[in-house]
Amino acid sequence: MAEARDLAIRPLGLGEVVDRSVALTRRHFRALFLSMLVLEAPALALARVESYRMNELLAALGDPARARELLPPLAGAFAGLLAAFLLLQLVATAVAAAIVAPSLDPRPTPRPPLARTARAVAAACVLEALVLAAAPAAATVPGLLLVTRARSGAGIVVGALAAVILPLAAFVVAVVRLVLAPPASAIELRGPSALLRSSRLMAPARGAPFRERPGVRASLVLLATFLLVLAVNALAGVPRALAGHLASAPGPLGLPLGPLPLPLELGLSLFEAVAGAALQPFSLVAIAVLYFDRRARVEGLDLEIWAGRLGTRA
Repeated sequence: MAEARDLAIRPLGLGEVVDRSVALTRRHFRALFLSMLVLEAPALALARVESYRMNELLAALGDPARARELLPPLAGAFAGLLAAFLLLQLVATAVAAAIVAPSLDPRPTPRPPLARTARAVAAACVLEALVLAAAPAAATVPGLLLVTRARSGAGIVVGALAAVILPLAAFVVAVVRLVLAPPASAIELRGPSALLRSSRLMAPARGAPFRERPGVRASLVLLATFLLVLAVNALAGVPRALAGHLASAPGPLGLPLGPLPLPLELGLSLFEAVAGAALQPFSLVAIAVLYFDRRARVEGLDLEIWAGRLGTRA
């Protein structure tokens, strides 16, 4: 039989990052699938509850008073759902990194207590979620101030554009600079300091070509994996869309309303949970590969692994 492929980390090109992520996902598929299934289940349940409440709002569009009554709690629940999804995504990234780490850094290391790892991951992920929410909120302030104090139409337009563009830019910058925080928390057992660790690893070197800047590389990898997962998730959602069209009565906007029959709902939910758990790990593993790639480039981690192997052979 052929020997198992050596997946130990070294500085990688963008195509190699994707290739290594696919290979790691295949090697650790069972552990990744089961872990993601555990994390996907509560997220999917929350999404289903929110979808039913959204159906109530759509059904009440013909009654403005009822719609106004339902909108505030629904908006609050939706914001909470987004926060829960973000936090679960960060935790899932940390879990995926911990699973594939032994293949990227095969040096024998003692396994830390699970409780200590969980504390570090929880602290880092909660803080990162707060930063990712606060960064765009703070960046909205200049645009809003300009809109409220503008004395001309041009000033209002500029302020409105700033209120949209600046928060988006702040969110993208925060995501890119903190993208390695979950792997750092799971592998190095860093709590809140994992955010600083990620920011340092993602800092560009002086004189580096634009294409080799860590933010650009991370953005391209994240964009590629996001588009792939988005396309696959869209395909996974086709059965529910067809079932809703066939089994539900159309609402005021022509959208299917009302709950699906219980057996059909259970079957679709199970299918979506399994599909998400099977497909999501690839994008998360890509972040783990980026984390080790940055350590190889900045700290010479691949040289340490190579030297360790020489020592064991001597």
